[in-house]
Amino acid sequence: MDIDELLTTTRSARKSLDLTAPIALDDIRDCLRIGLQAANGSNQQAWRWVIVTDEALRDKIADLYRTAYLEKVGGQLIAGFMPSGTSEAKLMSSTEWLVEHLADVPALVIPCYEPTMPRADGDESFYLATLYGSIFPAVWNFALALHSRGYGTCITTLHLHHEQQVRELLGIPESFTQGCLLPVGRLRSGFRFTAAPRRAIDEVVGINGWEGR
Repeated sequence: MDIDELLTTTRSARKSLDLTAPIALDDIRDCLRIGLQAANGSNQQAWRWVIVTDEALRDKIADLYRTAYLEKVGGQLIAGFMPSGTSEAKLMSSTEWLVEHLADVPALVIPCYEPTMPRADGDESFYLATLYGSIFPAVWNFALALHSRGYGTCITTLHLHHEQQVRELLGIPESFTQGCLLPVGRLRSGFRFTAAPRRAIDEVVGINGWEGR
């Protein structure tokens, strides 16, 4: 695919993942090699990427993920109670499919970053922007590289409700922040994403001010 197609058709992959297709760890490593070309704060490259393929570890992380989701929605899956055919029902169905199948996704990738900036009073916005701004450019590069090779992923964060348990499970040092969780698998054979509907540029862009046109 050309660059514009790659940039406009890389979507969150959940139900489009083929849970039975084998993955190549070398492919994931190569996609991470591309991902790590992304900009990061002061070029510190203070990141560590944990690839989880062990079935027992995936099961434990998936249990924590499911627990976090159920805590969010009142203790039961809710997609089946939503009006069918709506965009909300479609989204929740996809979300809950991942809740139920996360353990079956062949690889879970967790990007971690060690903050290096000294803290100061009132710097919360700067600190958080610098921290996550040093993680997500590489995450998105990784997602693009995966898509170009027939793989898919999506950015998830529910496991962070049980971040400490995941930290202990994987031996992640206390000084590192977990940015997200990326379930990685091959896309179903013949599946192709298309560009998604988005609001018009004039609705979301201000020139020289919030309301500028």
